[in-house]
Amino acid sequence: MEHVLTALAQSLSRLPDRILVSLAQIITFVSFDLLRIRRSLMLRNIGIAFGNSKSAAEMEHIARQSVLNFVLSIFETMISIRKPIADRIEVRGGEHLRAALAEGRGVYILCFHLGNWEAMGAKVTRAFKPAYVVVKKVGGQGTNRFVERLRFKNGFYWIRRDKKGDGMRGIREVLDRGEIVGFVIDQARPGEPRLPFFGTPAKTNTSFAAIWSRRPAPVVPGYMHRTAFGEHLMEFEPALDLVSSENRSEDILKHSLLFNQVVEHAVRKYPEHYFWLHNRWK
Repeated sequence: MEHVLTALAQSLSRLPDRILVSLAQIITFVSFDLLRIRRSLMLRNIGIAFGNSKSAAEMEHIARQSVLNFVLSIFETMISIRKPIADRIEVRGGEHLRAALAEGRGVYILCFHLGNWEAMGAKVTRAFKPAYVVVKKVGGQGTNRFVERLRFKNGFYWIRRDKKGDGMRGIREVLDRGEIVGFVIDQARPGEPRLPFFGTPAKTNTSFAAIWSRRPAPVVPGYMHRTAFGEHLMEFEPALDLVSSENRSEDILKHSLLFNQVVEHAVRKYPEHYFWLHNRWK
């Protein structure tokens, strides 16, 4: 599979941008309008998030554009085998990340599935300091090797979790070097508590808040959205004000709820760029 994906990536990288955009539009039409893959789930999620503030036509537009943007992200990532993925990214609010890094404790970037997160990781490394993310394997061995090879080429690094304790150990090492850990928090996890997300209880990833309580460092929200094919705006907000108390369990829930609110804020700004395919409200 690695060789097949490499050949496909090489072929796509030789096509003009306008052809890739047209191809992405065709794939979106087939998957969303003809095959209707996860269409009902996406519309349900958008309906929960926005309620009566969006019409049926507006919610359908958001869902269709979300699929298109996801396909475009795949294409942008694949053609990075030959073309730099982070060259055409504008940074806004970079002073917030620099101020956090200046504290010398390393930085967590609170991130989520909005925009091309592969391009975001690459740009953070190039513009600030090396960026790492705790990730699971992507597909089978061949697919995962292909993805890892592209990430390494782009400067988007990862923390391996081959055995228990690897994740926390890797996070400490990165932060102790004064570098950056990106933590993706917007996927449901089994056994997690249900906390308000767009006003409706959703299984919420509390592991980031738990990790922060063991190794504190500034937490800077960061996200991006596409302005054109291969062009993006990456935004950072001021570091969050996280306060610890003597009750660690309550702190974890309180901070996790705050993280949910950060995601809500960004998704409301750029709903067409959010990955609505996750079933957050299982």
